[in-house]
Amino acid sequence: MKTLTRTAIALVAGLAIIGDAFLLFVKPHLAQQSTSAGLAAAGTESGAGSTNSSDAGAADGNSAGSPDGTASDSSSDSSDSSDSSDSSSALTDGTYTSVSTPNEYGEIQLQVKVSGGKITTITTVKVPTHGRSQSVNAQAIPELTERAISAQSADIQFVSGATETSTAFVNSLQDAINQALNAD
Repeated sequence: MKTLTRTAIALVAGLAIIGDAFLLFVKPHLAQQSTSAGLAAAGTESGAGSTNSSDAGAADGNSAGSPDGTASDSSSDSSDSSDSSDSSSALTDGTYTSVSTPNEYGEIQLQVKVSGGKITTITTVKVPTHGRSQSVNAQAIPELTERAISAQSADIQFVSGATETSTAFVNSLQDAINQALNAD
């Protein structure tokens, strides 16, 4: 009877490991491929595919900012003239606040400033600040902000160890970009 129980436990543990490996390694690549295929099928003008990916080890994606609940403000202008998205050329100047985008640890909300048809500043309005979220994403939010300003789009690489935050950040950023595209 003990052998049967041990075998069952080993089987369940093995399946759990396989499931974790799938979620960490296979699923992000499948999502990236389907996004790239979707963009190619839609016939984007720039022909750029998706570069979103979540690196292995990103099992704990939290969100954070400064202790008072606000987060970083990046004012660096993009000097990259090869935009990875055609959306930046049609952006209307102004400041756009996205909807709050939920993730497992709370919500992320961004404010995006567009000047000269380009994203110049991304400020986090709302981020979760409890638990491990602060330490994990004190690094993630500025990195995502820098990548987004450099790319001039929401088509950016995720930060390793902050998959949930990266996903919510990209979704929130895309909402603000959509507002800038549709502004009159």
